[in-house]
Amino acid sequence: MIVKPYKQAAAGRDRRQRAGAAAEEQMAHYLNRAFSDDKEVFVLHGLRLEDRDQPEQDGSPGVCQIDHLVVHRRGLFIVESKSVTEEVRIRSDGSGGDEWTRKYRGKETGMPSPLRQAQRQSDFLRAFFQRHSEDLLGKHSFGFRTYAKVKTGTDHRGFMHAPIQLVVAVSDTGKIRRIGGWKEPTEPFRAFVAKADLVVDKIAQEIKAHRKGASLARTRSDGEYGWWAMEEEEPKEVAEFLAAHHTDRPRASSAPTERSPTSRNRKRPRNRAAGAARPAKAACKHCGSKDLAARSGQYGYYWKCGACDKNTSMLMACSACGAKKGPENKVRVRKDNKTYFRDCQACGMSESIWIED
Repeated sequence: MIVKPYKQAAAGRDRRQRAGAAAEEQMAHYLNRAFSDDKEVFVLHGLRLEDRDQPEQDGSPGVCQIDHLVVHRRGLFIVESKSVTEEVRIRSDGSGGDEWTRKYRGKETGMPSPLRQAQRQSDFLRAFFQRHSEDLLGKHSFGFRTYAKVKTGTDHRGFMHAPIQLVVAVSDTGKIRRIGGWKEPTEPFRAFVAKADLVVDKIAQEIKAHRKGASLARTRSDGEYGWWAMEEEEPKEVAEFLAAHHTDRPRASSAPTERSPTSRNRKRPRNRAAGAARPAKAACKHCGSKDLAARSGQYGYYWKCGACDKNTSMLMACSACGAKKGPENKVRVRKDNKTYFRDCQACGMSESIWIED
């Protein structure tokens, strides 16, 4: 059942953004075809959650964007779509991690791990669920309630042990090369890196494994297939709860239109930032004012406060996937003519955050 339909993204001028949207649309098509009539599997596309209890570094609500989420009675799947035109290569980093490179036009470049990106989404989602677990899940069985209350502080069931499995869907035109026999993680539950057209089969096989494990639940323990489960009516309620908490990504300001001679003589208001970095979410670190304007200087890009005339550094975090600037993720601000953009290498997002007059 499709709880949150796929919403086609507006065609942009950025090549990576268009390719990413095409990969998401392709994966949405496969999931819709497989599960639209399934009353036990619930699909949400383009889910974006904000959570004040998981804030960004500037104090704004934390953001988690999931390309596709599949909810079933015994767990969830996060499906991260990746546009690959030629080839993606995956190798072990020697300590249990995975290193990714992308080949495009014969040139190989590094890229952040989509599995790590999906894991961050999983951690965000689990914490979000856990705070609402009493609204979403019923109580433990009568004989287990006292133990649960002593152990967790509540006799309600929770999501801390819910299987949230990770799937990276590579577009059909791409090629996956596993260097040195690299394999996806299998603990506590299997993760997958697969071509988009094979993803629904992987999900169906895993759901079947959870159902089979449920028949042996009395001999199973935490971390094994079939141990954790929702009541029959709860998966749909969970999916609808998430759909109700979806927040659209703030739209970038449109380019200024030609003004009449009369309007040119009027005093123009100060431009306001668009997207996740707009003053509604950023504030001057000195006086707290949100009257900010983007500027660039010797040490990079920053906000200039119109109230106290002091500077505040720009947030280097992606509003789409939550990736932040660091050794593994490259989130940067750039200026193109009069427009400031924040680019995320992790998910390919390029968002306008300021347009000069």
